[in-house]
Amino acid sequence: MERREFLRTGALGSAAVGSGLLTSKAWAQGVPSQFERSSGTAVELAKDEAFWRARRREFAPAPDFINLEYGYFCPAPLPVLEAEQRGSSEINARASFFMRREMRDELEATRGDLAALGGVSPEEVCITRNTTESMNIIIQGLDLEKGDEIVYSDQDYGSMVEALRQKEKRFGIVLKQVAVPLYPKNDAEVVAAFEDAITPRTRALHVTHMINLTGQVLPVRKICDMAHAKGVEVIVDSAHAFAHVDYKVSDLGCDYLGTSLHKWLCSPVGLGMLYVKKDKIAKLWGLMGDTARADDDIRKLERLGTRPYNHHRGLREAIRYHDAIGSAAKYERLRYLNTYWTSHFRDHERVVLKTPEDPARHGAIANVGVKGVDAKDLGAFLYDRYAILTAPIPNHPVASGVRVTPGLPTPLRHLDRLVEAVDAAAKLL
Repeated sequence: MERREFLRTGALGSAAVGSGLLTSKAWAQGVPSQFERSSGTAVELAKDEAFWRARRREFAPAPDFINLEYGYFCPAPLPVLEAEQRGSSEINARASFFMRREMRDELEATRGDLAALGGVSPEEVCITRNTTESMNIIIQGLDLEKGDEIVYSDQDYGSMVEALRQKEKRFGIVLKQVAVPLYPKNDAEVVAAFEDAITPRTRALHVTHMINLTGQVLPVRKICDMAHAKGVEVIVDSAHAFAHVDYKVSDLGCDYLGTSLHKWLCSPVGLGMLYVKKDKIAKLWGLMGDTARADDDIRKLERLGTRPYNHHRGLREAIRYHDAIGSAAKYERLRYLNTYWTSHFRDHERVVLKTPEDPARHGAIANVGVKGVDAKDLGAFLYDRYAILTAPIPNHPVASGVRVTPGLPTPLRHLDRLVEAVDAAAKLL
């Protein structure tokens, strides 16, 4: 079916968008501590379609395409969006009074909520704009000497690699790239890939918690323990793992971590988090000059000038929404959405999946390709013929393919449509 005909016939099943959606009236008493749900484990709840159908009514997706690119950012649920919009109006009305007399208290309250979500101290958390900003604060702020080494991988996010290369060019440090196995046999194989690159000159190890290209989840705690035993600090890019994988930052044992809150926490766009272990703060330089605060004050790292604090209103609501679903239930649902469609192609003669099958090694994200077909062409086929939005990753030496990322609002019928589309691509392209 051509995309035009698909949209004309309403096959997206989005005719109900705009009716029965959750509004501020329904949330007048605030987000419930726990949504009404059937009894059972998180794994069982992951397959409770009535529960997730109710969650979908709390979002308002566009009706003219199937969004399977929630990896870029996850749209905020309506209560979060409304909190942000109310905040914008209120702060605009209160103007300088808010900024001078009320803003700091709100900022600290938000910092406290975010730190509680991460299982760390508020004195170790900054609110930033995204993962890239958070990771640049870390990478550029580390005081390294010429010849000092940083270990990173062949599947790290491009912006992080650019930051590392600038550090190399500017200060003469040495970058050592390791190859992360696409289908590791066990955690030890992944840990060994990093361990083998460490030398007496290694000062830091950069690791991506959930790889954005393939969705593979790396054993970060084991990597941290190995690195620390050798006196090496660990920087974690957790852009896709935070509020996706069921974990606390404190579980990882890392020294530094950056993430984007508008991805899997579903906060307003333009919010991130930086974590720095308390005893590491004093030696980290900020990107923006700040000599007014103590060297060990985390706030020295988040100076940005005037910013849109209405986003923080939405952030606090997003945290409440996440907690109402539950971290374990959310993670199991996202994993279930992945396996629901990828299981159709694990043994396919032309379809290639570059995401590990082991459920412990993935969440929602998967990477799919068709043998002999360019990733751009496959992405175009999925969109032009089936109105399915994905993220083509062409010409990558390790993970070339199409990234498919369902999210909380994704119904199973959209994944059925994806299976049909990938199967057609394997036959026609």
